[in-house]
Amino acid sequence: MGLGDGKASYCQRPATCQPLNYTYCLGARLPYRKTTLDLVEGLTSQEQAQEQLEEWRRLIHIPKCWAVIQPFLCSLYMPKCDDDKVFLPSQEMCRMIMGPCRILTTYEPWPQLFKCDNQTRYPPMCKNDVRELKFNTTGRCLEPLVPTDVGYYFEGVEGCGVQCDNPMFSPHERQQIHKLVAWAATMCALFNMFTVMTFIIDWRNSSKYPALVVFYINLCFLVVSLGWLAQFLPGGRDDVVCRKDGTLRVGEPSAGENLSCVVVFVLVYYFLMAGIVWFVILTYAWHISFQALGKIHECMEKKGAYFHLVAWSLPLMLTITTMALGEIDGDSVAGICFVGYVNPEYRSGFLLLPLLAALCVGTYFMMKGLLTLVKLKIHSEEIISERASAKIRETIVRVGMFSLLVLVFGATTFICHMYEFRNTDSWHTSFRIYVLCRLGVYEPGHEGDCKMQTTPSLAMFQLHILALFSTGVVMSSWVWTQSTLLTWSRLLRRLTNKEVESREPAKLKKHKVIAQAFAKRKMLNNDGRLSISIHNTYKDPVGLEFELNSVGSGSLSSTWAAALPKLVTRRGALVTATNSNSSHRRNSMDSEISFSVCRVSVESRRHSVDSAVSVKVSEVTQTLVKKVSGPRPRVGRSGGGGGGGGGGGGRKGRTRRHHHRNSATATSHDSNLAMQVSLY
Repeated sequence: MGLGDGKASYCQRPATCQPLNYTYCLGARLPYRKTTLDLVEGLTSQEQAQEQLEEWRRLIHIPKCWAVIQPFLCSLYMPKCDDDKVFLPSQEMCRMIMGPCRILTTYEPWPQLFKCDNQTRYPPMCKNDVRELKFNTTGRCLEPLVPTDVGYYFEGVEGCGVQCDNPMFSPHERQQIHKLVAWAATMCALFNMFTVMTFIIDWRNSSKYPALVVFYINLCFLVVSLGWLAQFLPGGRDDVVCRKDGTLRVGEPSAGENLSCVVVFVLVYYFLMAGIVWFVILTYAWHISFQALGKIHECMEKKGAYFHLVAWSLPLMLTITTMALGEIDGDSVAGICFVGYVNPEYRSGFLLLPLLAALCVGTYFMMKGLLTLVKLKIHSEEIISERASAKIRETIVRVGMFSLLVLVFGATTFICHMYEFRNTDSWHTSFRIYVLCRLGVYEPGHEGDCKMQTTPSLAMFQLHILALFSTGVVMSSWVWTQSTLLTWSRLLRRLTNKEVESREPAKLKKHKVIAQAFAKRKMLNNDGRLSISIHNTYKDPVGLEFELNSVGSGSLSSTWAAALPKLVTRRGALVTATNSNSSHRRNSMDSEISFSVCRVSVESRRHSVDSAVSVKVSEVTQTLVKKVSGPRPRVGRSGGGGGGGGGGGGRKGRTRRHHHRNSATATSHDSNLAMQVSLY
């Protein structure tokens, strides 16, 4: 017996042959005319074999499995049989199905028919004609699965991935959520844009801490809202969250796809984390500001660079790390790409922990700030005025309400994330059971009952969206003040070429006027003319700048303003060395002191709420009595002759100098003081 005969006998065994009644097996034409029923126990007819083959046809919905199991099934149910010998399927043909068709072993072990270790039925290294057949029937994925070749298969169903539209929600529920996202994101974007524009149109006066922090928070939420709204561009949602083959984007960034998902992720995640960091900075700025009673600018300006470094670099590191790990996943219901939709542990590390830390730190600083204001309100009732007390009370209410709303919405968002984190596994398990049931792989005791036992709550999903965008709206509430209305009113007047400030009162402070007059004392001494420009800082739109009373600042009347040069000279502010020209100008009939008050500051060195007193100043003309005090010579104890002759010593000399000054006063009695007030 030769080698070929030995191999042929090894791959065959005796059987009862019978003519084929069916020349096709699973759509492929058989190249032989006889078969046998001996390889499958319990078969009594070829018709029964055809019925069982049709039952296995359900595996057509597992494309990779269907491609390798078709020849194997035909070699079992309709094998080639000649001279009362059946050609056995090879062991390699049997083992080939164990990988792609492993889903069959989800609840039960392999059927006895598929036990490949039985070498009497599946001898190794045997050639079988059926293996060479060309089967034209290709596998097709069963809804909610779609065919894909990118490797992100549904577990156990190679060649198929989950469709992009989340099957855990009905089409009606998905549409309902999309409408909610469109409405909520649009409203949040409009509120944040209004806040940002309010700061921009009066940037010079608004770009101070802590108001500047509110600007950056609203800017971040504005970008986040735009990231959510990107899905509503034509074809936007499919481009952002769906792959070209119709499956959901997971594990981004990936090769062969565009960067739409990554771009939306950066817009939403990076700026959301930046907004959270800026919120913590805002609470810290409040804490410092309330302790300093409004004098925060000098302290905060020094820390501004560190604020920006922390607020922009920490989210950047988290974003880059997430992209490097490839943990950006799409969500067709939300319409965005985010971290941890597939692997919840990454969401806890990159979102929940930072959010929890921000809530704890922010709450700490907010409580300390509020406690400072409450103590101030209680302990200063008898010191500060009613207006200052009302300002502190208003601030306590605003900060308290803001803190409460932020904590409620922040806690709601955290709870919604925790709800998804805790239930994700059960949802995936329920969905897997549902898909297996549709594929004919039934859970014991549940045959024919294909439905998902647990699904995500539509109400919780909607609450999550509302909490997120409501937080953005609350962040914009700081500009819902009268100062904001005045800012926009000035802009509209400017755009319509109307007078901007003609009807608005000037708010002057005595100590500010004195300070600038003292600083320019040489101008008064040399030129006989004093020009003072006090720049007005409008109230910040946030409305957190408040001060205590200052006795040194009161109503600025025209009489007080006219006496200002006299006040400066009496305080010894003028330099002693003068020349004849300057003296002549000072005592000239035409001498005048011009005050050009352009803008008025709301700050007070003594931290006063009431120190900014509203005074409307128009052109005032008043007689100015100018006194020029020169250096007074020493009066000697003796030398009356010299002193008397010079008129500079003794009582007589002093009398003559006094008479001389009275004459100069009478000469300059008609000098004018012109006060020109032009408010911009």
